[in-house]
Amino acid sequence: MIERDHLQAYELTLTTQGLLYVGSGKKLPRKEYVFNNRKQTVAFLNEQAFFDLLIQNDLVELFEGYCMRQGGDLYTFLYKECGLNAAQVKPAILYEVDASNAMDAEHTLKDIDCFMRDAKQRAYIPGSSVKGAIRTALLFDAIQKERTHHDLIDDKRGIPEADYFHTLNLNPKKRDDAVNSIMRGIQISDSLPIDDRNMMLTLKTDSAVNGQTHAINLCRECVAPGTRIRFALTLDQSILKGKWMADSILEAIAAFADYQNQTYATRFTQPRESVQPAGRNLLMLGGGVGFFSKSLAYPYLGEEKGLQWTSRRLSLAFRNHHHERDVELGISPRTLKYGRYRQRLHAYGACEVTIQ
Repeated sequence: MIERDHLQAYELTLTTQGLLYVGSGKKLPRKEYVFNNRKQTVAFLNEQAFFDLLIQNDLVELFEGYCMRQGGDLYTFLYKECGLNAAQVKPAILYEVDASNAMDAEHTLKDIDCFMRDAKQRAYIPGSSVKGAIRTALLFDAIQKERTHHDLIDDKRGIPEADYFHTLNLNPKKRDDAVNSIMRGIQISDSLPIDDRNMMLTLKTDSAVNGQTHAINLCRECVAPGTRIRFALTLDQSILKGKWMADSILEAIAAFADYQNQTYATRFTQPRESVQPAGRNLLMLGGGVGFFSKSLAYPYLGEEKGLQWTSRRLSLAFRNHHHERDVELGISPRTLKYGRYRQRLHAYGACEVTIQ
């Protein structure tokens, strides 16, 4: 830690204990990447360089035909139909990732939900994503310290975060104004780039309360388990005034992780092939972590009312999923999310946090 006046500067490190997916919102159609079955890799293309390749080799018309027809894949088109070699195609490749965990029994190609990448196409995690997950842990900590439960949650506004965090009174006429939030005292940089050797593709698998699994037709670009990701964390004590220090932030993260495990995860029979996250200070981050990790309805309302509220909220959001049945099961949501890595199922989003 480096301290200068009221600023405390730390290195915050996440070590993935499962699969980590922070989506960019981009979905890559299965006909627009190159799957190498022998190497079990997928190559993502630079669009401009790829079209230059087509033009230079007089392949534009052939490519239009490839795009229009049903079926087919880009590897077969480029190397077999067009007769190109690896040296010719290489300049059009941005990066490659492992795809050995992304194939189903039929080896059918899927559209890919892409990971967040910067302008240089390097994978990274926005600091805002990490700060949001830490905010949830700190809000949980504040709710728990009340030692009481509330009667309801406004469906539109959610838990009134301003009651807990908007304590600065910089805009007294508008309490909900973010300028009043003490969270302004926590600043987290975007991560350092993540090496593509630590990136991979995986298929999503849902696990029911009884441990039965169901593969979902969804392929995600993820960070592999065991990857270290580094950020800069700055605590501005002119704003925080000692309310949160590095140790107390870690304590809140650990407490929320323990609560999730005891209140939610232990209700599920774990799939036989699953690997459960290890470590104490586990932050749940990114896609696939589930509604429970983000809503805080259970600690805010109490378990019984939290279950009823969550079931009702999910029933309205996903009308065909029959979440009204969750109350009978005693838990909502009623599935855990996994992805496959090295023949085992790993949960999404669990990251061990260290602050130094």
